[in-house]
Amino acid sequence: MSDTEYRQVLSGGDTQTILSALLDAPDTFVSGSLLAEQLGVSRPAIHGKLGKLREQGFEIEAIRNKGYRLVKEPEVLHADLIRYYMEKSDAPIEVLYFPVIDSTNSEAERQLSRRRATPFAIASRSQTNDRGSLGRDWHSATADNLYLSVAFEPNIPPQALQHFTLWVGIHICRALQGLVPKAPLKIKWPNDLHCKRRKFAGMLTEAKVDADSLRSIIFGIGLNVNSNPAKYPKEIQKTATSLYAVGGKELKLNQVTAKVIAATQAAYDTCILGGGSENLVDAWAPLNSLSGQHVTAIMNNKEITGIACGIDESGALLLLDEGGILPSCLFYTSLSFYLKSWSASLRSSLLLFLPLFTLLLSQTSVEFSALLSPSIVNIVRTLSSLLSPSI
Repeated sequence: MSDTEYRQVLSGGDTQTILSALLDAPDTFVSGSLLAEQLGVSRPAIHGKLGKLREQGFEIEAIRNKGYRLVKEPEVLHADLIRYYMEKSDAPIEVLYFPVIDSTNSEAERQLSRRRATPFAIASRSQTNDRGSLGRDWHSATADNLYLSVAFEPNIPPQALQHFTLWVGIHICRALQGLVPKAPLKIKWPNDLHCKRRKFAGMLTEAKVDADSLRSIIFGIGLNVNSNPAKYPKEIQKTATSLYAVGGKELKLNQVTAKVIAATQAAYDTCILGGGSENLVDAWAPLNSLSGQHVTAIMNNKEITGIACGIDESGALLLLDEGGILPSCLFYTSLSFYLKSWSASLRSSLLLFLPLFTLLLSQTSVEFSALLSPSIVNIVRTLSSLLSPSI
């Protein structure tokens, strides 16, 4: 399916004004006369616009001589609601909403190729060609969940991206924890979000690099929000969960969307722009889902076993055995190598998939596979002498 076949739903206009007025007064009634005056239309016109909102899933109470009150938002993404919650957040990022899309990351790439100003976000309630880390498929069959990508153009050295996905995971966990206060949200190194050893979100960061600078970053996340794990495919019912399942109540999907986008922007500010003084190791520690677990790492056909005890300043997972901390060979990094020179073809086509190492978790052990994306493999073979000694 070509990108022209995907329909973006625009926000704004009279509907946005009406919804903002109702949302700003959650426990009171808003006068129909006041809405008509604000929009410069008749009362019957307001009645008609509210009727269309009801058709979209909004529950709106109407009482004569009192006005209108919003009782319940629809349980799916809505362009005007996303815009409302984004305007209430600390991240003034443009959000493009597509009810159906092949992949939000793919759409972000297309928008970048059309020179859309960054940062921006792509949100959808359904993907037809999901992308996970290292090209894996991601299950996204329900509109109760969130499929989101946020694009940036930092124009900074590639090594600055090293901790980005880790920081995004930290900020998203913190943002969502307030919505499910009794559920311990954690991060499974390096790019999954877990609660009680069950995955509720997967993250993917892709970057394009020119010579010695990052041209663009696209962060993608698939987040199980209000879906019921009992309806998941049988093969993942015991390993996957949702915020609804762990928190015991449905969440406002559009509010969750705004919180995730704002958290991604905060992580970008921290990691890429150098804002704040918080230490990565300290920030990671209370959110580490692997803490104290026995881990078996397989790298280059060699097993390394130990107890996970955190990460170091490079973002590498640290393992402890009888002899102490094992050498930091389990690198989570986007670009812990520096390439001195690039051909024009490489500059135009390089797509780096993060993380370089994928984590496969069982109940008692973790297996690591050091898997590079094909584009990186080709570059490493050609330019191996330019790799940093830390790899």
